[in-house]
Order: sequence, then C-alpha cells, then structure tokens
Amino acid sequence: MYYRHDMDYQYPERCDEHMITVKHLRDVNVDKDYPYLQKSFWFKCQRVIFFIVLRVLMFWLIRITHGLRIYGRENLKKHKEVLKDGAITISNHICMWDFVLVSKAVRPRLMFFPAWKTNLEGPNGPLIRMAGGIPIPTESFSAMKQFRSAMEEVLESKIWMHFFPEGSMWFYYPDIRPLKKAVFQYAVRYDRPIVPIVMTFRKRRGITKWFTKKPQVDLHIGEPMFHDKTLDDREAAQRMHEEAYHVMQVMAGVNPGDPTYNVDQTPSHYQKTM
Repeated sequence: MYYRHDMDYQYPERCDEHMITVKHLRDVNVDKDYPYLQKSFWFKCQRVIFFIVLRVLMFWLIRITHGLRIYGRENLKKHKEVLKDGAITISNHICMWDFVLVSKAVRPRLMFFPAWKTNLEGPNGPLIRMAGGIPIPTESFSAMKQFRSAMEEVLESKIWMHFFPEGSMWFYYPDIRPLKKAVFQYAVRYDRPIVPIVMTFRKRRGITKWFTKKPQVDLHIGEPMFHDKTLDDREAAQRMHEEAYHVMQVMAGVNPGDPTYNVDQTPSHYQKTM
C-alpha cells in the first residue's frame, strides 16, 4: 500500500506551494462581482452534459490511464442516512485530474470544490468550472466574502463539497502534507461530516508500464468523521484537524513512529520526504 516512486519530480520547498506552471490563455477577474456559483440555464445544461461524459467516457478512461482501484465504498453505504444531508470529502492532491478519481469513488453524487484561480486561466479552465470548481480569490476582502457566501450556499443545500486541504498539487507525492484549517471550520460551522479519502500508489506491471512510468492509483475511502459537539467551535475544529491528519496518514500506510509520520501542521515547518 505504501509505495514510493523513483520518478525525478522536484517538489517545492514549502508544502503548500504549487509545482506546476499553467499556460495563461485568459484573464479571470475573481472579484466581488464574479459569479462564483453559475446559475444560468445554459451553464446548468453544460454541467449536465459534462457529467454524462464524465460517467460514460472519463470514468472508463481513468481505469486505464491511472489503473484506478477503489476501496471503502461500503463506508458510504453504511452511513448513507447521515451522509444524505450533505458531507465534506477531503483528499491528498496528487495529479491534475484527481478530482475525477474522487468523483468516481463517490458516484453518483455531484460535488463542488474550491479551485486555484490560476488553473481557471489555463487550458482546463472551462472544464474545471463545469466540474464544480469555485475559484479562490486572493486580492480583496469583498471578493473573499462573496466566495464564502457561495461556499455556504453549497453546504447549506446538502450538496457535497470536496477539499484538497494540502493547498496545492504535488505529483504522486507518497506522504500526506499538512492540512489547511479552513475545511474543518466549515465542517463545524455547518455541522457536516468529513469523509477522508487517500490516494496511494502501486508500481506499474505488465503491459501498462510500456505507456508511462507514472504509478497506478489506489483510492481509499475512510469512515466519516464527526466533530465533538461538547467543545466550542474553535476547539472542535482544531480537534478534527488533528484527528483527520492522523487518520489520513494511517490510511496512506504511515503510522506513528514511522520516519515520515508527521504531527506539526505548520506549513513552514514541514520537511519534505522526497
């Protein structure tokens, strides 16, 4: 389950720093007037078409391209009553379209997710929006207020929300980087369970290694996590933050006492393991 590839990736020094460069094709002005949640009839039609293509074609393709194996879907079925009112899923961020892998794992549910604004300005921008990407503003308080309002609308409507709490994508990084706190604050504020998802890797074998050296992906769905309602909101979010990090590392095959097991979630303190 715990496989470390030997590919020559150069991971950034800071654990939440981006390692990709996106070709700039368009300007996206993510300000207070930006439509964080598109509600036009035409966009809704595009989103329906996108998810049909996702299920008919892309889910089949990723089985080939990523060798995707999914474990733990029984955890969703076992807790379907509590999950029917909405949930937050979290996962490590390990490739460009890992949101598609997560979508296949939790199908048939549709989700939204916070997205890096720069990605919307690149070739995949329209697809990211149709997939449910809500760009994160960085330039003004008023824009952030509108972004949070969109997030609240999704969470209050019982639609599932996905977060990549590591804050950036690192190609096939085998360990779990520190998690941002905001996702756990949302979980407490809107009383939503968190479903941890971890993607681990295995070595390619047979004919598949002729096409690429990238490792194949095993996706693991954990038991839903619930915040402690006997604590105040800040303490409950902090407790959930710590517990989720531990759970995700164990799901990745990294246990307390192992050389790469980490407790300190301060981004500037994190030591790369590759």
